[in-house]
Amino acid sequence: MLSLRAGARAECSLGPTDSILRVSQPTLPDATDSPGLRDAREAERLQSYVRGIWHRRHYIWYVSKSNLRSRQINSVLGNLWHLLNPLLQIGVFFLFFGLVLDTTRGVDNFLGYLSVGVFVYSYSQKCAITGARSLVKYRGLMSMISFPRATLPITTTVTEALATIPPFAVMFLVALVTGEPPALSWLLVVPFFLIQTAFNAGLALITARAVSHVADVQQVLPFIFRLGFYFSGVLFNVNAYVEGKSYEIVFRLNPLYCFLEVYRGALLEGTTIDWSLLAIAVAWSVGILVIGFWWFRRAEDSYGEG
Repeated sequence: MLSLRAGARAECSLGPTDSILRVSQPTLPDATDSPGLRDAREAERLQSYVRGIWHRRHYIWYVSKSNLRSRQINSVLGNLWHLLNPLLQIGVFFLFFGLVLDTTRGVDNFLGYLSVGVFVYSYSQKCAITGARSLVKYRGLMSMISFPRATLPITTTVTEALATIPPFAVMFLVALVTGEPPALSWLLVVPFFLIQTAFNAGLALITARAVSHVADVQQVLPFIFRLGFYFSGVLFNVNAYVEGKSYEIVFRLNPLYCFLEVYRGALLEGTTIDWSLLAIAVAWSVGILVIGFWWFRRAEDSYGEG
């Protein structure tokens, strides 16, 4: 009884500040001494971060559509350029590489083959380059508002996905005009497109962080993709040149080459889907998306500074 009263008198002798400090002391062990708790807290923060992106899905969709509309708002033909641009590209490449340089070896329908290569490759290229500018473009916004920064490169990816729909429609049109019979395999373009979009989102996350720390990366990216354009089989049939060669594996491990070939296998008669290339493409998509998201989020607190 005496010890209880002594304890009560000791408690009453504490001032207001001492009481607050006493109550606010954490009851859990220090996270640095408990790896299990640290992992649990990190998992909780990751779930909260992903939920934050998901809760902003309507914003992502709205901004993506607005960006797409604003691209051609000052041009006379407006959104018609979304169809004219891919047609002009195909015409120029077919003229020089199909007729002048004659790179049609092993390809019956070179115009259809070329259209698939140009549109599919351009989709990934545009996602990576526009994603690279996403953080720099909205640096002022990031300094004022708290939100998951990954929302920005993801938004640019969705914008490019919407912008790619007209060129892909032209891709189907070119296949029909050049004599390709419609087939059920054409429906596989939809899941292929989703797989490629996941890959592109990972690329956008990687390039966004890279450019936010080293601005010169933005100037180098177009040269990297220009080089990749010629080493991914966009303009020629790779199998006709490297099949059976020791360096054939270099092309087969190229994710963009894998995407090009599975699209062509689904759309063009006389070609078949190489399921091993599809497996490689899926592995690349999952790997790049996970690594890109992890690497991007590690520098979350630094975006918007400077």
